[in-house]
Amino acid sequence: MKIMQLLRPLADVPWISVTDTVRDAFDHLETYDLSAAPILDWDGRYVGTATEADLRRHVASTDKTVALATPLSAVERRSKNLAATVDRDVESLVAQALWHSFIPVVDDCGRLLGIVDRRRILDARLPSAA
Repeated sequence: MKIMQLLRPLADVPWISVTDTVRDAFDHLETYDLSAAPILDWDGRYVGTATEADLRRHVASTDKTVALATPLSAVERRSKNLAATVDRDVESLVAQALWHSFIPVVDDCGRLLGIVDRRRILDARLPSAA
């Protein structure tokens, strides 16, 4: 099975801009009921994943008002959710899916094409018995 068969396209992915603030990111995660979201630059390239844990850690490390106004580009991200390319097979993503709620999928230039949700990877790998 190939990644493209499980891909949720970018148009359906709630992503965050690298220029958004920590407050914007918290609002975004709450609005879409997420614990993490992909971060994109102005050219649509995937630059990392904003996790609720990384955002909370940032706010706890400094003055709350200053922390919430910080752009995401200045926030340390401990979560390293590496992007996959479309030529990888789903089997190669299983281990990564255990640690992340989604796997970002990029083109040859690093632009985000979409994501593959953990649930879809695990369902493809371990189909339920009928």
